[in-house]
Amino acid sequence: MTVRVLRKAVAVLETLSAAGRPVGLAELARQMKYPKPTIYRILRSFQELGYLARDRETGCYVPTSRLAQLGRHGHVLDLRRRALPAMEELHQEFDETVNLGILEGDQISYAAFLETTRPLRLMVRPGSSDPFYCTALGRAIAAFLPDREREELVSRVRFQTRTARTVRTRAVLERVLRDTRRRGWAIEQEECDPGVVCIGAPLLEKGYPVAAISVTIPRIRYSPSRERDIVKQLLFVQLTS
Repeated sequence: MTVRVLRKAVAVLETLSAAGRPVGLAELARQMKYPKPTIYRILRSFQELGYLARDRETGCYVPTSRLAQLGRHGHVLDLRRRALPAMEELHQEFDETVNLGILEGDQISYAAFLETTRPLRLMVRPGSSDPFYCTALGRAIAAFLPDREREELVSRVRFQTRTARTVRTRAVLERVLRDTRRRGWAIEQEECDPGVVCIGAPLLEKGYPVAAISVTIPRIRYSPSRERDIVKQLLFVQLTS
């Protein structure tokens, strides 16, 4: 594929994504001022690859979830790269597991982690997820969302009991999120997994929480003084450019 054809192909995807609705061949050709045969070959190729779908009745094209997933992977990889220096500092300082999480729906998805070298540890894997309301990562993000977005997120929660300490009501969760926002960091003590404490803080860009970083500690290694040390460093965490 030549550079010229590649540019045209990318332009077609960008135009379809920006439209936010199904678009037909004739409209695309008219809007982009490309010959119909050229547009058709590009559309057909992306359809065969699974990045576009064609409505049989209207003949219009729309991006598929596979294309959205491709964009998500790029976003996650960029967040990992930008968060890694801060994660490494936390890992070196405390030798506990450090997690990077992003909010996807009402779940916190683990985008990356650096595992403690100590024998007692909690294993998580990138791509796994937990309900946001019972994790420090999820609370750190949710607490700093715009009011309406946070309220909509909380209203969708279907509480599940992960442990005897898991938050169970909307009123309690709202209080937890208010406290989290006020102090600037989140904590979860054996609400997601027994014997595990997690302390997290949001990663903000222009005031919006794009992700969060947390430090996971087995209960037997947790203490108020250790919490203060971790919080002190977490509050200065930022994404690199």
